[in-house]
Amino acid sequence: MRPDDFFVKPKPEKPKNVILFAGKNLPAGKAGFAHFNDECFVIADGVQSLPHATAAEELAIETALWAYKVTRQSPFYGKERLPLLKRVFRSTNLRLWQKRRDDGFAAGLASALMVLIAIEDYFWLGSAGNCNSFLYRDGLIDILTKRDVDDELEITKAVGFSRKLLVPTMHSEKLLENDIILLTTDSVANFVTEDEMRGVLENAGATSESLQTAVNKLMEIARVAGSREQMSVCMVKRIIV
Repeated sequence: MRPDDFFVKPKPEKPKNVILFAGKNLPAGKAGFAHFNDECFVIADGVQSLPHATAAEELAIETALWAYKVTRQSPFYGKERLPLLKRVFRSTNLRLWQKRRDDGFAAGLASALMVLIAIEDYFWLGSAGNCNSFLYRDGLIDILTKRDVDDELEITKAVGFSRKLLVPTMHSEKLLENDIILLTTDSVANFVTEDEMRGVLENAGATSESLQTAVNKLMEIARVAGSREQMSVCMVKRIIV
């Protein structure tokens, strides 16, 4: 008997799903992007045609993350993420609508809102407003949700616009290995060409640091192209290790 036969060989480790992400707001201190752990990512952009756009943006992000943290623990939803997303949007919409009761906010406030949930090999996305979402897969870029704007690019849907039930645009599908989901405000998406976006995404790498470099690159391209508004970008990638 060989000496090695006395020892039990350890089982090979199974491949693990890892969700990498990076995000940034410009200028620093802007509240347009936030996240909870490595599973919930939020982009917001206050409606500039109404007063208190910055306050709307901050309140939308704060409420959306709070609603997700609370709702995800409810046994009512289980693994059903689309109803959970609808609840997040409903809670956020109502919070912004009720804010107009406070002193100084009677004129109302509203914000575009995009919420992404990415868990293991699946993702769920909800959107209301003019934020942008893209899926990079095998060298191709697809738009995940259409923006809620009219022919003159005026925003037609946002959290806080109306007390009535808000119905967000929803999308869900498998998240494949090396897929990248990109969420951005108009101030980035409108100033980056498809070829420029593809060039950044295909070189995004497989670390949080390399994704952050890609985020910075997108913002720099938008700035050089003439964007002068506040910017928010979030990049999420699934890898297997």
